[in-house]
Amino acid sequence: MLREALKSLGDHAEGLKQHGAQSFAFYQWALGIPVPEEQFGDMAQGLSDELASGARSVHSLAALGFLLNVDPMLSDPFNDAFRNGVEWLLGRTGGSQTSLAALMHPVAQTGVLVGLLELGDQPLLTRFGEWFGPLSQRLKAAIPHEEGWRLDLLWMIEKRQAVGVDEKRPLVVDSAAAAIYVARDMAQADDAGNGEFAARLLGRIKSAQYRDAEEAVLDLAAYRYLASGGDDVNLRAPSTGDVALVLQRLSSALRRWTWEDSKKTPNSTAQKWAVEHEYHFQNLLYAILAPVFPDIRDEEWLASVGHKKPRADLVLPALRLVVEVKYWRAKHPPQTLISQIAEDVSLYLKLGSPYTKVLPVIWDEGRRTEQYDYLIAGLLEIRDVVSPTVVPQPAFMVLANTDDA
Repeated sequence: MLREALKSLGDHAEGLKQHGAQSFAFYQWALGIPVPEEQFGDMAQGLSDELASGARSVHSLAALGFLLNVDPMLSDPFNDAFRNGVEWLLGRTGGSQTSLAALMHPVAQTGVLVGLLELGDQPLLTRFGEWFGPLSQRLKAAIPHEEGWRLDLLWMIEKRQAVGVDEKRPLVVDSAAAAIYVARDMAQADDAGNGEFAARLLGRIKSAQYRDAEEAVLDLAAYRYLASGGDDVNLRAPSTGDVALVLQRLSSALRRWTWEDSKKTPNSTAQKWAVEHEYHFQNLLYAILAPVFPDIRDEEWLASVGHKKPRADLVLPALRLVVEVKYWRAKHPPQTLISQIAEDVSLYLKLGSPYTKVLPVIWDEGRRTEQYDYLIAGLLEIRDVVSPTVVPQPAFMVLANTDDA
């Protein structure tokens, strides 16, 4: 039931991307999905031009704010356009209730805050807070109870802007908005726990009743955050959850992966570090995990099961954990991957095995992000599978034809 509910939620959330630049940028930001460099440049330039014209709006400003955070490496040329847009915004008064609702749309104002924090301009953030507070109070009284996600976003803006640019205070994760603030590194998670919120969130997801695509995006992002199992890796006594957390952060780290069209220094050559098959991906994972988990072993033969002699890709004996590495070819459906991993688990965890859990890590050549929740929910139905992780191949990594190794 959860798998089907997550698929429905993902479909509903993804539909938001078709509703304009603000909606697209909010979706990418909330779910931590990078924007391909060429698309980023075209979008950011278009939004900057709009903000410099008479057609400027809080929605174009918000979209640019989200983009500045989605990929800070590409954002520098557009910082001034965003700053000038905020100066224009601070002169708006809201006027009628209808114009106030448009001006203070919670997603739009979230985008403004996100951009301000990325800009790091404390005086401008302070002025924004002084402007935002009174208008937010006027709007809250008009928001229906069943649209509580709007109130949550407004409340989070108030709390976060009051802290300042550099400080991140602990935050109780008691709403989808709070979960996203922690997931996007705008706040720290409080240790008080989130069991009650997690139960409410799962209830909403299973009900599959979403009036607004924005709420679906919030709940999907919150679910992914909670499924990651935590926020900080304990380097002194790392756990299975810490393995999952390290691997789930790999996708965002790949934006600095080497893929050069020209050489960077006089004495070097242009490099493209391709990940073409499962063995490349396994080597990458070993390099990432070995400094944190010194007992890691690779290519370990396990006890035979009949005529089959299973060999585990990576194992962490202290955690009794097998890390199963898969390369998901663009031409293969997710059902094939689920079947393969189910068979591997039955071989690795036979009676008498020293291992008790399997954590699958999948490189997705086809970047099918819309299928991830369906795939992960299916893998979690396999007994003793924990924290499945999918890493989409970066958009810039365009490979020549490769075999199925």
